[in-house]
Amino acid sequence: MKNVSSLCLALLASIGLTILALFVGEPKSMHEVDWVDLTGEATSSMMAAIWLILLALCRPRGRVTTILLFGSATYWLTTWLDVLDEFIAYPPHSHLFTWLESLPAPVSMTLLTWGLITWYREQQAVNRQLKQREHFHREHSLIDPVTQLYSLRYLLIQLNREAVLHDKREQPLSLVMVDIKGFAQYNRAHGPQQGDQALNEVASALELALRETDLACRYTSDRFAILLPDTPPHEASVFCELIRDCCNSALKGALTVTTVQATRMAGESEQALFERLNQQLAGAKRTSSAVAEVAL
Repeated sequence: MKNVSSLCLALLASIGLTILALFVGEPKSMHEVDWVDLTGEATSSMMAAIWLILLALCRPRGRVTTILLFGSATYWLTTWLDVLDEFIAYPPHSHLFTWLESLPAPVSMTLLTWGLITWYREQQAVNRQLKQREHFHREHSLIDPVTQLYSLRYLLIQLNREAVLHDKREQPLSLVMVDIKGFAQYNRAHGPQQGDQALNEVASALELALRETDLACRYTSDRFAILLPDTPPHEASVFCELIRDCCNSALKGALTVTTVQATRMAGESEQALFERLNQQLAGAKRTSSAVAEVAL
């Protein structure tokens, strides 16, 4: 149990105060007990004890917990002395228990207030750390760990944003797909390290070929997508060829890429645009394979 020592000290203190009260004062008879006051004071003492136990169970060890426990324990002991006061009569000349009942109360309230303020500041710091951690994970979830390009998730976010602008301003929006031919076989034959190197070479070539307004992302394991805002079909076609040449040059013959491009039609959904690109890419790869077979 967390903070069990604090609970034991509070219990020992209550036992000690009870023994001291019995030593200083004398028990009252039953008809002298004010049962209404006793009910209220006993309920307050019981609630204070429950708060103290819950605090000890739920809070981790630390400075804030120590302040809160000390304040709660002091408050509970003052309520316990109020309960004892209903059963024990103290001599008129003895002011010890009057002081013990009165003086610790403002001390406990001060400690509890201080502890709650410190707890609030502590929680604010924890919330800031959680927000920073959430931001860190969110940002890193948008980055492909191998190529350091943006991920498909980020591409979809930006494509949706650009599509809205495309429909609103009637400006062209094009997309280029880059596929590394035979990448799966190459990866199995040469190992993941060589495969990652090939991916990074393509990513570097794309970054060199991009304009400031363009966005390159890793689409799947062996495919990349480039978003080209404000780019009409004829410019996208030229850019598509440029990207193919740059990527093939970077791969130095170890692999080659196939590139296709499509310009978004007004009102076309992102899914429909990608389906159109994938169909074009499948057709281009079939054509490339047929040409290779004829050459053989």
